[in-house]
Amino acid sequence: MNCYRANPVSRNDIRNFVRWLKKTVGLEDVLYFPVVQFLENILPILVPDFQLEIVPTNEMGGNHGQTYPSKHLIRIREDVYLRAVAGYGRDRLTLAHEIGHLLMHKDDAIALCRLSPAESLKPYENPEWQADAFGGELLASSYLIKGMSNIEVQERCGVTASAAKVQLKHL
Repeated sequence: MNCYRANPVSRNDIRNFVRWLKKTVGLEDVLYFPVVQFLENILPILVPDFQLEIVPTNEMGGNHGQTYPSKHLIRIREDVYLRAVAGYGRDRLTLAHEIGHLLMHKDDAIALCRLSPAESLKPYENPEWQADAFGGELLASSYLIKGMSNIEVQERCGVTASAAKVQLKHL
């Protein structure tokens, strides 16, 4: 089976990177992370040749987002983008996930691999798991949600019940 394998990164490494990133941009103590504003206004400062494309739904089909790290390009399906602007948790997480790919996955950090039928990719080597972990930590930072209930994390961080559950499970 073909897959993509990233350089190994632990959840703790991702947490430390996200905290450093949030501190760098002055958002370390912000509970509701402004992911749309970050994507539009801060990312172009951090990545000077960054490009954001909002793509019509019919052009992207089932893809909610696509990231091309070597081109510094994130493409977001239009309906996903509009729902993220409106504050929908799943779509906010899609934006955060794509930002994770852009900031964590350079061309030399990802390799196409072939696994034998008995093999499976370890989560910490899976670029999709890494981007999910990045997105969850960006939107519901573990150091900010300690002691909160699932409902509180959903409401105060603008994430889905599922995302809140994952973040709380891994405190």
